[in-house]
Amino acid sequence: MPVISLSANTSWYLYNFRAATIRALQKERFDVACVSPEDAYSRRLAEELGCRWLPLAMNNQGSNPLAETGLVYRFRRHYQRLRPAAALHFTIKNNVYGTWAARSLGIPAINNVSGLGTAFIHPGLTGGIVRLLYRTSMPLAHRVFCQNEEDRRLLLDTGLVPGRRLQLVPGSGVDLQRFQPTARAAEQDRFRFLFAGRMLADKGLHELVAAMRAINRDRVRCELWLSGFPGVSNVSAISEQQLEDLGRLPGVRWLGPSDRMERLYAQVDCVVLPSYREGIPRSVLEAGAMGLPCVVTDVPGCRSVITHGENGL
Repeated sequence: MPVISLSANTSWYLYNFRAATIRALQKERFDVACVSPEDAYSRRLAEELGCRWLPLAMNNQGSNPLAETGLVYRFRRHYQRLRPAAALHFTIKNNVYGTWAARSLGIPAINNVSGLGTAFIHPGLTGGIVRLLYRTSMPLAHRVFCQNEEDRRLLLDTGLVPGRRLQLVPGSGVDLQRFQPTARAAEQDRFRFLFAGRMLADKGLHELVAAMRAINRDRVRCELWLSGFPGVSNVSAISEQQLEDLGRLPGVRWLGPSDRMERLYAQVDCVVLPSYREGIPRSVLEAGAMGLPCVVTDVPGCRSVITHGENGL
């Protein structure tokens, strides 16, 4: 049975965002192997999705390419053993170092750029390093997928990905059996907003909380629910302690991560995403499937999904 490998910087990502991909590959009779750091979801990849899981030691906070060369070796060791028909990579480091390893063994690398995040939002040394890494790795990939037209144009205009390698795929899809309007609960007595995603400053969380504090200054007029992972390995990450402090503000609830997001969507009135930049935001797609309006910033990715005045603001 031919092998297809999937790799990301967390097992949580593969379990929550790529389960449908794994099942589709298994249906086509591929042996699926997941290569990712160990976390609480690593075992679930094997036990619940029926795929192999191989541990990948990596420092998600490291930014020195010389210190990361061992990651290429670890990828290569797994790929030598697996000999996958194709290696699918998600997230920046996996795209870069996984591609180098796959190319050295003649294995086609298929990379997914789900959004040009922090490194492209903030100019500086880190952004320059990421661009250099992309420029030296992406041309070696068999195919590179991106999620919105503005990202596609930027990748082409800056020479980071050759046009013959780059393809636009708008988002990673939504399970319409799981996310549907009929699953929504009855209206509540207080208007509820939901922010669902990584807890990052680059997602506009500080501005969002400031807006909620202004709205609720005299009395609690509406609620903001926050759901997602704290303390992720990102320079703009908001710590769990900060999130717990935010959760004590009037009208703000810190819920933490959830594997049953459809239940949260069913209890709120609107999804809000004041992000600085996105690929195709999954929370906004899921909200649309649930029949929820959204308030988003007018930035790449968000404006690919929301038409002002029609399905949100």
